[in-house]
Amino acid sequence: MRNDSEAAHIARMLASIGQRTLSSCEVLPDDLLQYSPPFSDIGSPLATAIDLARDIEKWVLVPVGGREPLLNHSLEMKPIGSLLALSRCYSQWMKSVHTILDNMPDSFMGLLVEARSLQGKMRGRQRPTVRACLLTAVERSAYHLGRIETISQMVNQNSMPLSPANLVHLRGIHNTTVSIHRS
Repeated sequence: MRNDSEAAHIARMLASIGQRTLSSCEVLPDDLLQYSPPFSDIGSPLATAIDLARDIEKWVLVPVGGREPLLNHSLEMKPIGSLLALSRCYSQWMKSVHTILDNMPDSFMGLLVEARSLQGKMRGRQRPTVRACLLTAVERSAYHLGRIETISQMVNQNSMPLSPANLVHLRGIHNTTVSIHRS
């Protein structure tokens, strides 16, 4: 029987966002998985997907689940550079999210999260509730997913310059002065 608690519902939402993120990354060739569009503040799909995993760690695994932060340390030891490595990372955090949230009673949602687990992430002096942390994780994850889906759609519609010659030209264009002469 499916647990219909609020936390279990959020766990399913986060896992769904994770699956959609992986699906969006799967449609990209390996070289475009690490491609950052020129003239944009959007990072590569891989970097954005890693940011999503970091947000899950920051807002769910550490403060709500009481886990030790591992992602930054593991990325220093062995950076995620492929879809296979990203899939492993996602599988791990999705499993952890379900382990932590699936059996959490609704009465825990209003509990305050320990301030130490959110160092540098709290804007005010008040400690957030478990619910606030989980909703922040959903919001941040959906934001990252939207960025990845946008890049994937641009690639699928061939609206992104894909040849190396075009990329070199576009990377250098911001340093070029353009003038228009009328005859």
